[in-house]
Amino acid sequence: RAATDTISSVAFHPTKPIVVTGSDDTTWRMWSVPDGELIMSGDGHRSWIADVEFHPKGTHLATCSGDGLVKVWDFVTASCATTFTDHAQAAWGVAFHHSGDFLVSCSMDQTAKLWDLNSERCRQTFRGHVDSVNAVVFQPYSCNICTGSADKTVSLWDIRSGLCIQTFFGHKTAVHDVAFSIRGDSIAS
Repeated sequence: RAATDTISSVAFHPTKPIVVTGSDDTTWRMWSVPDGELIMSGDGHRSWIADVEFHPKGTHLATCSGDGLVKVWDFVTASCATTFTDHAQAAWGVAFHHSGDFLVSCSMDQTAKLWDLNSERCRQTFRGHVDSVNAVVFQPYSCNICTGSADKTVSLWDIRSGLCIQTFFGHKTAVHDVAFSIRGDSIAS
């Protein structure tokens, strides 16, 4: 049994046979694959966990929650290394840059935020959506992110300038997820 409530997110470790789950019970748990043995767990969020994401090197885990917090967990110390508190409402998604130096999050507060993991501060806030930002992902090996929103749009942003490069229209209802192709030349929403 993975949790005492609904499992809301899952992610595979980048190099090891490990999977992590995030739950509505406010905890995340790390499991061995295929045995399913519990390796580690963490609590510290005050509300449901919306998303979990491994650092590209597999040394840390990012989580975001209905409490609006974005947390980075360190596996060496088995504790929360950093908590980002700038979102005004629930945080829906997190994604690491391929370098591992930056983390991006999205929120019901209609923004996405770029976090510098070295200085532990917000480097950029992306504003332009007029409803909850439900999903965020980095374009592979670039300085761009893509967001999907409840305002029925998908937007591409430059993380250096904070400006929207392009907005895609056509959905008739909210966008709940976005993904890039492996080459990074196509977006699915």
